[in-house]
Amino acid sequence: MRRLILAILIGAAGLGAYQVSMLAVRIHRGREIAAASRPFELRNPASTHRILVVGDSTGVGTGAARPEESVAGRIAAEFPCVEVVNLARNGATARDALTQLESVRSAPFRIVLVQVGGNDILGFTDMGELRGTILQVLAKAREKGKAVLFMSTGNVGLAPAFFPPVSWLYTARTRQARAIFMEAAETSGVEYVDLFREKGDDLFLGDPDRYYTPDYLHPGSEGYRVWYEELKKQTRIAEILGKPNGCTVGR
Repeated sequence: MRRLILAILIGAAGLGAYQVSMLAVRIHRGREIAAASRPFELRNPASTHRILVVGDSTGVGTGAARPEESVAGRIAAEFPCVEVVNLARNGATARDALTQLESVRSAPFRIVLVQVGGNDILGFTDMGELRGTILQVLAKAREKGKAVLFMSTGNVGLAPAFFPPVSWLYTARTRQARAIFMEAAETSGVEYVDLFREKGDDLFLGDPDRYYTPDYLHPGSEGYRVWYEELKKQTRIAEILGKPNGCTVGR
């Protein structure tokens, strides 16, 4: 029995060491991917609608094979009469998104797309602090845009980069943050895109090589495609921007 227990402990320790080493590899890959990424932007003097994107790496489109395959890039591809100003940056928190919004001095945008929250979950931002900050972010976004769309992250704990018990902790934090974000969006009169899924319903987890980048944390091009489809499904973005491949008058 002692030998069995010892063997189990040694096996568990070996598995833990392997998981930690793989996490380190994936973090390194994630940094390389982030360093190579550039936020999608589009200057369009003929635009009828201007869109502002603020937030973190998901707003940048980190992990997409090309910037055009990020959420912002897909908006511009389907609605060619838009101009996209993208202030999102890798590693940004909700507090950083507020700073991004405060830096804007130009005329109001037709849409402000807020993509933030994942780094607050990963970095253990206090939930009470996050609630206050995200309310400030959405209030400031409403000052800058006629319509505000808020898209956070999926279930962080399900990302294959993590393993129990870390994955369990991040899922619990994602649930808490999601509740805060949904309440804040409702209070602020903002449309929220809910990307959270439980384990049995998560599309990404069923085929991680298709939907994630090699760091198994950031979405890949296919992941952003799914997110973009959810953006169209859960908000009035198509109604606001007009018919795909067409232009409507007025900013």
